[in-house]
Amino acid sequence: MAAGTPSDDAHGATVLSSIHDVGRNQWNNLVTQSDRGSLFHRHEWLAAVEAGMDHAPRHALVTKDSNPVALAPAFATGLDLPHEAADAVVDALDVTVLLSGEPGYGGPVVSSNEAVNVDRLFDALEAACHDRVLYHRIATHDLGNVRYGQYLSARGYDLSAEVALLVLDIDRSWDAVLAGMDKERRKAVRDARDQDYEVEVRRLGDDLDRTYEAYERNMARVGGNALPESFLAAVADELGDRVRVFTAVVDGEPVGRYVHLLDTEQSVLVHWLSAIPDEACYESMPSELLHAAAIEWGIAAGFDAYSFDKTGAHFDNSIFRFKSKYGADAVPLLHWEKGQSAVVWPLFEAARDRYRARALRDA
Repeated sequence: MAAGTPSDDAHGATVLSSIHDVGRNQWNNLVTQSDRGSLFHRHEWLAAVEAGMDHAPRHALVTKDSNPVALAPAFATGLDLPHEAADAVVDALDVTVLLSGEPGYGGPVVSSNEAVNVDRLFDALEAACHDRVLYHRIATHDLGNVRYGQYLSARGYDLSAEVALLVLDIDRSWDAVLAGMDKERRKAVRDARDQDYEVEVRRLGDDLDRTYEAYERNMARVGGNALPESFLAAVADELGDRVRVFTAVVDGEPVGRYVHLLDTEQSVLVHWLSAIPDEACYESMPSELLHAAAIEWGIAAGFDAYSFDKTGAHFDNSIFRFKSKYGADAVPLLHWEKGQSAVVWPLFEAARDRYRARALRDA
């Protein structure tokens, strides 16, 4: 195993500048053996982010006798803000952020001697936060990580839960899942299936260009920022069978695609990306067709849960209410955040709070 940037040589704590500086099997063995490990901790996912995104790896790793015993993935990247004027200020300040679990989800994975090795991980991450790092943020959907709540608070991290995942129990029959849906949603699924349709299931790499084109048009339509095609290509290459594209075809015409990730470590089928290119496609009810087909597929494949992925945690958010009607339960996305710049961080945090409050009022 090649060395990265050592932060505590006596104890084998390292910050890796590339996931390829550690063997895939060594890394993944720790991920799969831990209750906290997920697809987003795996070597392949981190390799895809490294290859396809403008992110610099800063993965904390603790070893014992050259074997990984604790890890905490993280990437350094530029600060992405919603206004060009704000971007200009950030560029002038020349700051970066350290993200643990974005894209995806993060959090520590520790196999032994947790009290000592968690300290080593966070000591290593803090050593990676040089003067240009504005903040470090951990994003985790694993509520088991609340075990680190008091520890992280003592280290200066603040917790927020403004985003949620809607997660559906699919460790049961399709009929039971359908019966648990809101009456309106149950009728919509049945109406969607009362037409000439089929749902095709393929690997992401089988038709990447068309899938990305539909995804990019979807994001432009809703005013979102699309992930780069290079990242999806890297995900297809690295994860292979861990990614599926569900395509709804009505009257012989494709009307939408959903990209799903197979998080077998957590037994969750994750609805990751939507690719419904045009508003007119909704006349064919692609959302109902795709979610229903993916849920049935997940049941057959033995998954315990189906994740509708992230949405704003607000009772009046239309997407939150729509997904809830499938019978899904809201699971908070835990964000632990610690400012690293004594001067810039308080100013940035205050400005961000004002922007969020105004956006909520205008919604």
